[in-house]
Amino acid sequence: MFKISGRNILFLVLFSIPNTLLTMGILVIVNSVITGKQVIVTDHLNIVFFLMVGLAFLLNIISQNKIVDYSNKLIFENELRIMTTFQKAGLSQLEKIGFQRIYGIIEDLRTFVFLPALISGSVAALMMLALCLIYFLVVSLASAIAVMLIIMAITAFYFLVNKKNTRALSLLRELNDLYFGMVDDTLKGFKELKLSTARRNNLVSKFLHPNREKVRTTETYVSRRFTVVNLLSQYGLYFVIGVVVFVLPGLQLLNKEQVSTFVVILLFIRGPINSLIAMQGFLTKIYVANKRIREFLSELKDISLPEGTTGIDKAPGRIKELRFQHVAYKYPSASAQDGFALGPVDLSIREGETIFIVGGNGSGKSTFIQLLTGIYTPSEGQILLNDTPITADSQYYREHIAAIFSEPHLFSANYEDYVLENNNEYKHLLKKMELDQVITSEDDAAVRRKFSKGQSKRLAMIFALMEKRPLLILDEWAADQDPHFRKFFYEQLLPELQRQGKTIVAVTHDDAYFKYADRVIRFDYGRLVTDISAPVVPALS
Repeated sequence: MFKISGRNILFLVLFSIPNTLLTMGILVIVNSVITGKQVIVTDHLNIVFFLMVGLAFLLNIISQNKIVDYSNKLIFENELRIMTTFQKAGLSQLEKIGFQRIYGIIEDLRTFVFLPALISGSVAALMMLALCLIYFLVVSLASAIAVMLIIMAITAFYFLVNKKNTRALSLLRELNDLYFGMVDDTLKGFKELKLSTARRNNLVSKFLHPNREKVRTTETYVSRRFTVVNLLSQYGLYFVIGVVVFVLPGLQLLNKEQVSTFVVILLFIRGPINSLIAMQGFLTKIYVANKRIREFLSELKDISLPEGTTGIDKAPGRIKELRFQHVAYKYPSASAQDGFALGPVDLSIREGETIFIVGGNGSGKSTFIQLLTGIYTPSEGQILLNDTPITADSQYYREHIAAIFSEPHLFSANYEDYVLENNNEYKHLLKKMELDQVITSEDDAAVRRKFSKGQSKRLAMIFALMEKRPLLILDEWAADQDPHFRKFFYEQLLPELQRQGKTIVAVTHDDAYFKYADRVIRFDYGRLVTDISAPVVPALS
């Protein structure tokens, strides 16, 4: 999922080299002063030392700033990539994956802010270790090999511990996906939870508490293991120093001067070793996050269908005829409506028609609307726009449609091409919908607040009409309106839209107003059972 180009990896490595070499030079000077063995021939060793420290400091500032810039650029690009991928997927695919899992993936993205620093820091630490080991070999080959074997044994034990942490972190991410679902239930189902003490208690005791308890124990397990690893790096180094000070001289492998050199170097490489140990914690989290994101995108790619063109470079045309030919839809097996199927449906919608869709709960009305809007793709059959199958260019088809769903979403910002300020059409529609006394400011923020359900749908109607699409689809728009606005909708707004030539498909239960439709189509148990001209439609029983 997350890939850093070879060029950028080279950039991160090159920035690490000068600072590492300067740090090694500082170590050599310190060791030469302590042992009295002059390595650098100069009368101004103190000046050289402080110049090297200052230069290393400046290079570190430059490299760290570059890493910060690159880290945020990396996150920015991949956040856009993930969001774009979501938008290209079909609704049924996202429903199958689960929205709480998507929230978890977005959180995983933030882990990668540490990746560039991890690469640069690891390169610098490894280079420093390599140079110090070379220094060891120069001082005493046999002692250097002994020290390296001990360090390798400690490292092997560390990786064994860390491997178990990787599995535990994967479990934590899965548990947090479930937790996000519970948070979503708590926020969106707040009113329903308020109505039932048993429901609230069950959510907490049977779901939330076990989930958080499992997270607590797993987090504790992981943290304890990371603590062991960190202490291992500290006391393991003391153990190595003990071997150098007490064991190797006794074996006649090191003299007093060499012991001093080894101890100075070991104390100096404590920083790089601790850095590598700390980085392993981040690396483990990045590995788990990358695996989850890669699997998620692979799954999304496998179940997504081609989108066709974006529709932006082709303006919507007329809808002379919209035809369903043997269209059927079956919900994916993992969905909430597993087993329900719609169709096959055969019907034609002609330009300028007003069609009412009726039927009981679970009859297939909403599924039909999802197919009609192009949100769902037919499992069988095809939908034709002006005799052209829309599956080859589904987004172009959607650009013909303005829709208000049963639970319309009012966006937190204006994503449309028009502006509301000084917009005469917007002012006119506000007055028509009797919202001009509710929304008194032309500022865009005035419409980004909480409204009643009826007001929200009237505001959604304003936005839908401002899109000027030839096909208007309404899913029970009038259901949440008071009698005054329900009458206004059927007796004034619909006839006005009909005169404008709009094609209207509306889901409704208001049989008293069927006379304002050209046709009434009834669904029952996923089947289209009647398609009758409005004047002869019997009232709903």
